Amino acid sequence: MDFDAAAQPPVGTPWHEATFGASFVRFWRGYAVFRGRAARAEFWFWALWWFLISLLVNIAFGAGVLTSFTDPSGPAAPPPQVEQALEAFDPFPVWGYLLSALPPVAQIALGVVAVLSLASLMPWIAITVRRLHDTGRSGWWALLAAVPLGNAVLAILLVLPSVTESTGGPMAHPSVR
Repeated sequence: MDFDAAAQPPVGTPWHEATFGASFVRFWRGYAVFRGRAARAEFWFWALWWFLISLLVNIAFGAGVLTSFTDPSGPAAPPPQVEQALEAFDPFPVWGYLLSALPPVAQIALGVVAVLSLASLMPWIAITVRRLHDTGRSGWWALLAAVPLGNAVLAILLVLPSVTESTGGPMAHPSVR
């Protein structure tokens, strides 16, 4: 795997020959780079990284939850505060009880996924904006993720080829330069 930063173009310049390993490092280096472009290889190799990381964390979470089913004593009865919270529609004591009832492995996996999700939110938005720029669109199209079925439309836009790949010419959208 080629992690040599000198062999790579700077973040914001599309790298069509990005490798699986280099895309991981490049994703984190472009933490808040919203200008420029990202090639399909950069974006989709990172998406594969994210899928694999999420899969491992979910397997750990599932294994932890399954251990609670094998406990012969069964789940503990909720304290009276949880019953009162349910009647008052107060979710915080209920979530506190549910989280404390999870086995330690599941609690750790949940914490890991929360930290990873928060840490990667900004670079996910940045690489999405750069990928949209590479397709000749404004980065504002990333807001499609906030509307119902918008993720499906956004995924289609992110799969499209680069403007320079399909036309052989310069970028079509002036805001991406």
